[in-house]
Amino acid sequence: MRSDRTIRTLAALACTTLALALGSTGAGAQLAHASASNLALSDNTTATARAFGAISVNPAGLGMPGSGFSLALAPIQGRAGIGPVTLSDLSDFQGIRVPALVAEEWLTAIEAAGGQSGSTGADVSELALTIGSFGLQLSTTASASFTIPSGVAQAILFGNAGRTGEAADLDLTGLGVDAWAATTGAVSYAFPVGPAMFGATGKYTVGHGLAVARATSGSFSSDPIVLSLESPVIGPCDDGLLGQCTESLGNNGSGFGMDVGFMMDLPMVRVGASVINVFNTFAWDPATLSYRPGSTLLEQGGHDSDFDEIGYDTAPEALRAVVEEYTFKPTLRAGAAMDLPTELTVSADVHYRLSERAMGVGPRSHLGLGAEWRALRLLHLRAGGALVSGGTQYSGGASLVLGPVNLSAAAAVLDGETLGRTSLAQFTLSFGNR
Repeated sequence: MRSDRTIRTLAALACTTLALALGSTGAGAQLAHASASNLALSDNTTATARAFGAISVNPAGLGMPGSGFSLALAPIQGRAGIGPVTLSDLSDFQGIRVPALVAEEWLTAIEAAGGQSGSTGADVSELALTIGSFGLQLSTTASASFTIPSGVAQAILFGNAGRTGEAADLDLTGLGVDAWAATTGAVSYAFPVGPAMFGATGKYTVGHGLAVARATSGSFSSDPIVLSLESPVIGPCDDGLLGQCTESLGNNGSGFGMDVGFMMDLPMVRVGASVINVFNTFAWDPATLSYRPGSTLLEQGGHDSDFDEIGYDTAPEALRAVVEEYTFKPTLRAGAAMDLPTELTVSADVHYRLSERAMGVGPRSHLGLGAEWRALRLLHLRAGGALVSGGTQYSGGASLVLGPVNLSAAAAVLDGETLGRTSLAQFTLSFGNR
């Protein structure tokens, strides 16, 4: 017999996990892309980035024609998405019961994908300024992701009565949440060497918060009705455990890093290359983190749980290894661009991050094309696309050019069987660059 109370408990558990992911605030990716043009071109700008847009992509662009003075006023980029069941799918049944056939179709897709996943985040550049070949940027990024295993999805969609109308035992292992935030300050400089331009960016990052949770075991049994879940959590130290961790509001890690870049004009094509994070010493500070066992037992007649904060060193080794891997790893970028004719620029890029487990926002690999059309004096139009690890990305955007003032907007969609669908949007008010 179905227990409505148990169903509500399971649903609340999943919603709480989702809220933790979506509610994470602070700062995230290391150095945000301040230019909306970059998003509109699907990040195919390694050979074309100029002025403040070059600081996060290829610092050599600061010394190329088209750079000089530029200023962006708090550009913001947001992103959100879930899959394989998308936000669009959910909106079709807002406020009404999901039909059994649709729920079965969704659950089949979730099982094939290994779970229901989602991500969200935001980038804000508090300052992005260039003067001559010098650049200065301060940016904050928040990023969070979650995974709901098929067992939890089945409980939400069908309750403990199961897919067939009969009570079923469910495996809840695989529930997970990752959320982190950081702020980075960067100084860039470009200089010529013969016909080529080289550039470097020095960075310092402060980590504001980290939360990592993994359901190492969990099950729901129907007869008798029992819910058990072991979901250990590592996060910032809240209470300042005496002798075990130190509460450090907004400062849970730090480190230095460097990017290098190259650009050159050839007779018919411009080429560029950069290495983001040639080295980076950033690491989370275990002294400011704590561990919560995250055990829950719900059964008829009572419940028990343990979310008390204890020392970081008592956390499972596998969970501490996840924290140690959450650093900034090198990303290789190469690109080329050509004017066809002067009013139309076509660009191509390839990127690859050297580690799968890293604090990078976005796919690990990228192969794409972008195009910018400037035939209209007051309106510049852009579009781009890319094959990325796990799917595809396509984007578009425009700039309204009012003398030195630019109003730029861009949007993109990242789509794939394992990625689901993630939507991105950015707006930038700037002077001297777009």
